[in-house]
Amino acid sequence: MGWYDDIEWKYKGYKCLIEYDVEEDNVKAFHSVTTPKGEKVGLYISPYDSKKETVENEVDYHIENKKFKEHRNG
Repeated sequence: MGWYDDIEWKYKGYKCLIEYDVEEDNVKAFHSVTTPKGEKVGLYISPYDSKKETVENEVDYHIENKKFKEHRNG
C-alpha cells in the first residue's frame, strides 16, 4: 500500500472514498460518499485535506440534517 493509495471505507452505512490525484509537485484528494440509498455525492472539502474524520463529519451532518453542507453530484 502506497502513501497516496485511494482510501475506501464504510461509515454508518455510507461508502466513503478519498481518491488522490498525484502529480510531480502536488497531491490533491477528492472526496465522495455513496449514501445508503445509492446516491453518489462529491463533497466540497479542501483537496489538501485527506483526513477520514472530515468525510465522517460530513456524513454525520447529512444524517442529522438530511442534506450535505455543500456538494456536487457525481
